[in-house]
Amino acid sequence: MRRVLRAALILLGSLAAGYMGIGLLVVFRMTAARRRMPEATPTNAGLDYEGVGLTSTDGVRLSGWWVPAEDSRRAAILVHGWGGDKSNEHILKTAPVYHREGYNVLVIDLKAHGESVGGRRTLGYRETRDVLGALLWLEKRGYRPEDIVLHGWSMGGTTVVRAAPGTGVAAVVEEAGYADLPRLLESAIPRITGLPRFFVPGVLLVGRLWPDFDPWSVQPGRQASELWKEDMPLFVIHSTGDGIIPIEHAEMFAAAHPGARVWILEGYDHVEAFTHPEYEERLRSFLQESGVKDRRR
Repeated sequence: MRRVLRAALILLGSLAAGYMGIGLLVVFRMTAARRRMPEATPTNAGLDYEGVGLTSTDGVRLSGWWVPAEDSRRAAILVHGWGGDKSNEHILKTAPVYHREGYNVLVIDLKAHGESVGGRRTLGYRETRDVLGALLWLEKRGYRPEDIVLHGWSMGGTTVVRAAPGTGVAAVVEEAGYADLPRLLESAIPRITGLPRFFVPGVLLVGRLWPDFDPWSVQPGRQASELWKEDMPLFVIHSTGDGIIPIEHAEMFAAAHPGARVWILEGYDHVEAFTHPEYEERLRSFLQESGVKDRRR
């Protein structure tokens, strides 16, 4: 009887170790750094720029581009998504929209992306510290939070919503972001890895046991509610054709922030709203109505 019990315990232990081991491999894969050189620069979008270095509030050195707008004290921080970088097409096509509206533009590589350092990507958890570091960089140069707009795509959209409460920034734009990371991963992990849903809880548990990474904290729908209480304008952009982040996440943001402006496109893929003929008009309209005044030097 003891032998049977011992064998059963060994078997269960082995199964548990294997289960958690698979979860660990998935976490390694999803958080691995993705550093690379930019494929294009703001020059390709007709903008003059300079390369800049800044520091996340957790001390990680970040790479960025600064696109100045003459005599303007307004600024926008543009933030890419998971696996992207500051040279993504949707960012380089959106930066001129802000520039034409009279904004200085700061584009950053999040930690462990692009040309920034950092060991791991954390799906919007620690990346909030990068956005806060970008805000500090601007404030040291005389830009007030109430003159700054945060704009992010996908994981970047999630990140700017999480970072914004309490900062006093003028407005937030999130495109194709997720409002609840654990909920997203329930469907994303089987799609990305080919594993059955049975392994999702193990992946999330391993993620939570990881030092300074808690996927259950990445539920920016909660922060969207805080933005509503702070009367901070929020623009939610999403498409029914998004094959990566389901439209339900835009609905969650809208429910949490009843005052949000919401634009739901039909048939556009993930972060492709910039290709819509009304994109610039709608974005500039939001900026104008959100009360960011053109305060000259």
